[in-house]
Amino acid sequence: MVTAAIPISRYRSLANLLVAIALSLVIIASDDNSTLQRTRGLILDASAYLYLPLQWVETLFTIQKDHRELQQRHIQAQIDLNKYKTLVSENRRLRNMLGFKGEKSFLLIPANVLSDVGSHTMNSFTVDQGSNDGVELLAGVVDAQAQLVGKVVAISPNTSLIQLVNDKNFRVSVREMRSRNVGILSYSLKKGYMIQDVPKNAEVIAGDSVVTSGFSDIFPEHIFVGWVSDISPVVEDYVKSVQVDLGTDFNRLEEVFILKTK
Repeated sequence: MVTAAIPISRYRSLANLLVAIALSLVIIASDDNSTLQRTRGLILDASAYLYLPLQWVETLFTIQKDHRELQQRHIQAQIDLNKYKTLVSENRRLRNMLGFKGEKSFLLIPANVLSDVGSHTMNSFTVDQGSNDGVELLAGVVDAQAQLVGKVVAISPNTSLIQLVNDKNFRVSVREMRSRNVGILSYSLKKGYMIQDVPKNAEVIAGDSVVTSGFSDIFPEHIFVGWVSDISPVVEDYVKSVQVDLGTDFNRLEEVFILKTK
């Protein structure tokens, strides 16, 4: 009896596998049985009900994980914000100690674009705000993302004429943010938007941001203008030109903001 039990226990796993295969074949052969189909449906419904709590628990853990990551990002952003506030306060204090004048502050006058009046003489459009609304001649104009649009060149009681940056006669002093070099941005049909007379040794690369320099009574400092797209070869061995892609999409402008000095 003992010697007969040894082979049975040795092949128990194989026997279980054969039984499982046989049951599977029976179930497959009885696939059209209505009782089996009802049983299968009940099992699937029960599995779905069991899966919902598991999915809810998994979602809860995912939300908790995302919440912790957002908390960390928020704390880091708050630390950076506090640092920037400290730097701004320190910068103002040092400027006052050195006798620099304070920065100008501006009000914003929102205006809707009425019409495009581009011509051979000037690229411009009119807006629905004028002198009755506080608009002043030569006031700077930006879009909703605080990107440079142009300046006011004519006003009436209820409307204003805006000369655009892409006008061939428009000029504005700009600064390349990485190298801190200053130049004059202008537009031409052949070359596009160019900063002329940049020093030969200025380390300017494609992708650098370009903003207004603040060397003007029209535009305050740090209004975004665009990005450096290309650098021309050195001219006359001491200066070069920098091509700029503007940030403002003039074809989609529906409203602008006119700057008014406080």
